[in-house]
Amino acid sequence: MKQLLTLLFLAILCTCGPAQVQAQEVSKDEKNVSSKITNATVFLDGAQVSRSAKTTIPTGRGILVFSGLTKDMDPASIQVKSDNDDFIVLSVSHRLNFNKLPDENPAADNIYRQMDALDARKALLTVNYRITQEEEAILKLNRVVASPQTGLDANDLIAAVNFHRERITSIKRTQLSISDSLATIKDDRKLLQAQLSDIGIKRQTKATAEIVVVTQATRAVTDDFTVSYMVPNARWIPHYDVRVTNISQPVDLRYRAKVSQQSGEDWTNIRLKLSTADPTASGVAPTLTTWRLHNNSRPPTYSPMAKKTIQTGVRSVTGRIIEPSGEGLIGATIVVPGTAIGAVTDIDGYYSIEVPSGSAQLLVSYLGYTNQQVNIQSGPTNAVMRESGMELDEVVVTGYGNRNAADLAGSVSGVQVQRDRKRRRKDSAPVAAPVPVNIQRLTTSVNFDIELPYSIPSDGKARDVEIKQHKLSANYTHLAVPKLSPNTYLKAAVTDWEQYDLLSGQVNLFFEGTYLGNSVLDVSTTNDTLELSLGRDPNVIVTRKATEDYRNRNFFGGKVSDSRGYTINVRNKKKQPINLVIMDQVPISADETITVKVDRDAYFRLNETTGILTWKQKLEAGGSRETRFGYTVKYSKGVNVILE
Repeated sequence: MKQLLTLLFLAILCTCGPAQVQAQEVSKDEKNVSSKITNATVFLDGAQVSRSAKTTIPTGRGILVFSGLTKDMDPASIQVKSDNDDFIVLSVSHRLNFNKLPDENPAADNIYRQMDALDARKALLTVNYRITQEEEAILKLNRVVASPQTGLDANDLIAAVNFHRERITSIKRTQLSISDSLATIKDDRKLLQAQLSDIGIKRQTKATAEIVVVTQATRAVTDDFTVSYMVPNARWIPHYDVRVTNISQPVDLRYRAKVSQQSGEDWTNIRLKLSTADPTASGVAPTLTTWRLHNNSRPPTYSPMAKKTIQTGVRSVTGRIIEPSGEGLIGATIVVPGTAIGAVTDIDGYYSIEVPSGSAQLLVSYLGYTNQQVNIQSGPTNAVMRESGMELDEVVVTGYGNRNAADLAGSVSGVQVQRDRKRRRKDSAPVAAPVPVNIQRLTTSVNFDIELPYSIPSDGKARDVEIKQHKLSANYTHLAVPKLSPNTYLKAAVTDWEQYDLLSGQVNLFFEGTYLGNSVLDVSTTNDTLELSLGRDPNVIVTRKATEDYRNRNFFGGKVSDSRGYTINVRNKKKQPINLVIMDQVPISADETITVKVDRDAYFRLNETTGILTWKQKLEAGGSRETRFGYTVKYSKGVNVILE
């Protein structure tokens, strides 16, 4: 009877789960205010998020609580604004709430219900297995069924042996069946956990932040509030599409941005502003210390100014919970002792949990294993669970009223925290079409105010945002170095490019409707003219061949005369004229005993210092041209000079 009651209590407890985690207590004077993200200014590192809310402020002293905000906000950056003069803001403070339940997700709730049913069945099977072990132990203790003092006749002995064999056989079959069932449950739970991983759901409480605003009003008034704060893990990276239809048209430059964020809040249909400022950079001007010279002295050293870091009062702890065999435990419960902060391991036994900065330990529990309290490490916080050696009649089931999840987890292994699970739905709506943009040029930065709404989910994935489209007047030049490559490269030179507020970034090149690859725009090394390399142009053909009748080697006395010559042919297959630059070279002497004489057409200009030959010309549509150059080197016999 005691065993049956124990089984019933365990089944009821595993099926019903613990009491719902209570929300953080709120003072009766506090008023919860719901707000919505409407704007975000994204910097090269970080973002400022703005929320709007409308609420009624009571007469006298009032406390407004803006709840459900990201825990990653910078408390020092919080601003609360209102234009109403009928009240004043006495104080603004920040606090964390670790009892926030994730948003509802029906698909995840259905999976969790199946997992709970498997856990309940596992609990019953585990107890049944231990009962068979108890019975087997009793049979082993009573294997001696006869003795000289209390002998049994043959029939009694046969009956006892048959009974022993039948019971042992039955027990072993039952144990085998239970083991198979437990293995099936384990496999089924892995499949369910994999489904949760696919939809990105984690079974844990969600830490949030709250902004508490204390007001003093002469009368009750309804007003609009704007709340703003800085968040890390947000950024935008500039990149460009450069398109050239043909060399008689301007360069079509599309200024774009890859915007991403993992602030813990989805930005849905909000106004975006992209800023070239960096609010994390130090605003303190550097100072020089006195440089004093003495024996063996060294110049003073200076460290670069460190960027600001956001202190949120929360830290993330990760680790793995494993069995003694080294295999990860699925669904092990991890809680912060004395709180309702909890998480559950994934299919491979890994977990991630957000804990208050001052927390030092975690409590780990799993059905059939002994609870463990582990110290939080600077690196991964891992634990190896040990199977519980508890005998059947030592199991105690206690009923609970309103107790928190930490107490429940410490009382019965495997009880899951939070049966009402709510999960965030992430909706991705990237927009890539050109939109109106208002450019604000400030003293030290430029803001691009995107005039149409965008959605940037908190998943770290980059969304493409178009900033501006420019038509750039450019001078096009075709460049060829036939000694090194048979290809001809198109370049565009843009002047007065500073007015377009460009930043360094990757460039995607398109020429005459064909994608040519990518390049890099580095504005830090660009002068008055911005040069864009537009890739190869197969419609301009340049060939370079050795002129055999120019090649000659003669000996006069103690001197050697060696000559080389080359013919360069160019052809323009395009339907418009081009400006062509061809570069080649001749050797220059580095020894007074060696002389070089250059023979070239008038088209070529020679740099006497470098030996570089440059041929600039305008080549008409469908036109072709040929030019030659050569050189003669004279040197003494016995000197080894290697030419082409």
